[in-house]
Amino acid sequence: MTVEEMVERFLCPGCVCGGDVRCGHYRPDGSYGHRCEGHVLGTVMLPVGNFALGLPRGFNRPGPRDDRATTRNTMVVRLWAGGRRPEWDRFNVAVWAMERDGFLFVRTYVPRLNDAMVDVVEGGSLAMAPGAVDVGEFADEID
Repeated sequence: MTVEEMVERFLCPGCVCGGDVRCGHYRPDGSYGHRCEGHVLGTVMLPVGNFALGLPRGFNRPGPRDDRATTRNTMVVRLWAGGRRPEWDRFNVAVWAMERDGFLFVRTYVPRLNDAMVDVVEGGSLAMAPGAVDVGEFADEID
């Protein structure tokens, strides 16, 4: 799978900017993983708020961010295709993880920066994210 196909599968659904990478707002960033800098959460449900329609529950909500506290309609989602993956350790902590449909979804926390992101790894397994809570065991309970 290409990173553009991953963008269209996980980020474009529900994005304010459009439904594919030809929307005119697709801004690829491959500095660490791959992401679209133009991605904006366009799906809202009360009282939940904004969420990423293309991601599974537990990985689809932005959470509070000091620099975006007024909108909460963006989130950092890093996509890893073609055998690439992040390295989780004491400085990049895998908190929650779940395998689904050939992908590993991980909520990653970076304590030294007080920042969080979602990683989506093509062909990933729970063994790659040591210490992470297996959300797949209770995914149906997540709102």
